[in-house]
Amino acid sequence: MLDAARTVYGDRGWSGFTVDEVARRAGVGKGSLYLRWPNKAALLVDAVRSAAPSVGNINLGNLELDLHEFARQWMAFAQSIEGTMVSRLILDRQSNEELAAVIGELDYPDYVRSTRALVRRAVQRGEIDPDIKPTLVADLIAGAITTHVRSTPPGLAEIAHTESYLTQLVATVLRGVGYRSLPTQDSPGDLDS
Repeated sequence: MLDAARTVYGDRGWSGFTVDEVARRAGVGKGSLYLRWPNKAALLVDAVRSAAPSVGNINLGNLELDLHEFARQWMAFAQSIEGTMVSRLILDRQSNEELAAVIGELDYPDYVRSTRALVRRAVQRGEIDPDIKPTLVADLIAGAITTHVRSTPPGLAEIAHTESYLTQLVATVLRGVGYRSLPTQDSPGDLDS
């Protein structure tokens, strides 16, 4: 049923998304859908979110490595069909109260919680100041990548979506938040004592 919902949404968008069409494509009765979801908005949000890969749960030991891995994961997500579907759902939410109500009832997506956690760890390690807003860091990385992916012409995508872009983006964000790289335990300065 969720696959059918994603297919209908992908083919027709919100304006063409109907419970009747989802039921027909899934080979089930419309009542079966309403037993599980109270309305078409709840069905669609569940279908889109269930297909979105998890982005997060990163803890590589410092903010630079953590943000670079987050950027890699977000780039893969933004380039995926599921990422495109999530972006489309967010746009449709802005013009539809039913969708906005369903999405508003749900917790933050996993990537927001995970990114908050990695920024809080960076604060605890002394890599950045405690007044840096964790959500802002996530927005800077995810927003820049999403815009980059959506605005790059298809013929240039292979060149534009490179590791070099991600490295420059993370370095720019780190400078902006006043990142302080901490010495590792294996650094030569630690061996002199």
